Order: sequence, then structure tokens, then C-alpha cells
Amino acid sequence: MVTVPALFQAAYPLLCSIADRVQLDGIRPADALALTLREFAALLRREDAFPREREIGLFGELLSLAGLVCTEGVAAALAAWRGPGREEHDFGLPGHDLEVKTTSGERRTHWVESLTQLVPTRDRPLWLVSHQLTQAGVGTGARLPELIGRVRGLVGAGASRDDLESGLVAWGWDDDLTDRCETGWTRRTSSAVYSVDECFPRLTPDSLASAGVALDRLAEVRYRVDLTGLAPIGRPARSLAAAADFEEG
Repeated sequence: MVTVPALFQAAYPLLCSIADRVQLDGIRPADALALTLREFAALLRREDAFPREREIGLFGELLSLAGLVCTEGVAAALAAWRGPGREEHDFGLPGHDLEVKTTSGERRTHWVESLTQLVPTRDRPLWLVSHQLTQAGVGTGARLPELIGRVRGLVGAGASRDDLESGLVAWGWDDDLTDRCETGWTRRTSSAVYSVDECFPRLTPDSLASAGVALDRLAEVRYRVDLTGLAPIGRPARSLAAAADFEEG
């Protein structure tokens, strides 16, 4: 007997679903209960799952972080990593900034989250690393939890490990999500490095203002840029090459 009204209200949809299966579909009560519980559990798992776009974004950013750890050192790489949700670019390295974009599409298209995301900070050069992923076959690539484990192994213990874990939390990662990230990822094409300069395709406050757009009327701007066929730089600097070339598998 249910004595707490709130519990009955919460369970009512589930009970109705069980009753419908028994009365309308002729399913045995035990089977109706098991089927309904499986469907509700699947629904909850979908709500709790790590969003695919976030999974891909974190995978690409960790590829770049791991490459920088190998070339710049653990402390320098973690100090440069700014993580998501910040006004600054993804990595702030000595002398330049780095934005990391990752896609799983057949074309090298990336979301740009604001008008200022591809604007260099003062006189610091800005570079964009583009990772293009695809689902891996058997025995190739890596799942996101596996890549996280590799990066943790590279970083080791200490203060830098705390910085890594803080960055993962900022991305929304929790180790409880491990079993829900089942897709293995590998590169569809080689990662590419671009100079974000006056020739790079982008929207900025200055470009819109010069076109007569009233910026105060734009509450939010999010757009996609297609870099398919755009030639990347041929010989990137050591840190840029490292951010692009770390092997996932």
C-alpha cells in the first residue's frame, strides 16, 4: 500500500503502462512488468548519457592536450588548457593561442559558438586545430574513456592531475559515464592546423559592424564554418603539430 501521495504520482505512468500491456496486449503481468521496467531504464539512460556532440568535442580536445603534454611537458600543457565555457581560447601557449574543433561529419565543418571565438586576443596569433573523426572498426581507434585513461597515465599524479580532473569535470565528465560511451573513434582524415587570420572564413564583430549590422540587435550568434578543401598550413610549429598529431589508438 502506497502511503506517500508523491510516490504514487511518480509511479502512476509506469503502472498504467503495465496495465495496458496486460489488458490490451494480453501480456502476462510478470512479462509486462519486466518490459516496462526495461523501457523506463532505457529512457533514463538516454537522459543521463554524455551528449554525442560533447563526447566528440572532449575527445578532440584531449587529443590536442595529450600531444602538448608529450612536447611541452605536463605542467606547461595543463597550465595552457583552459577548458570549455571560458571566454579565452582552448589553449593559451607562450606566444600564441589555440582553438580546437572536432567533427564526426564527412565534411570538415565545425560549430563556432560566438562572434568572438575566432578573434585573436590582442596581438597574439590564433591557430585552429581541426580534428575530423569517424567511428572506428574492430581493433582500431579508442573510446573516450580509453583516451581519458591514456591522458591520465601521461599526466600522472600531483597538482597537474588535479588540473586535468577539474578540466574533465568542467566538460561534464564523470567516470560513471564510462559504460555509456561505447563508440570507438579514429581519424577520418589527418588533423589540420589553420591560421585564423584575415583570410580565414569567420564572422567577427568588426566584420559585421563594417557591413552595417547593428550588433546590439544580435542577442546570440552560433554558426558553422566549412573548412573542407581549405589548405592548412604546411609546416606547423612544434607545439601546433603536437596538438594535431597525437595518435588516438
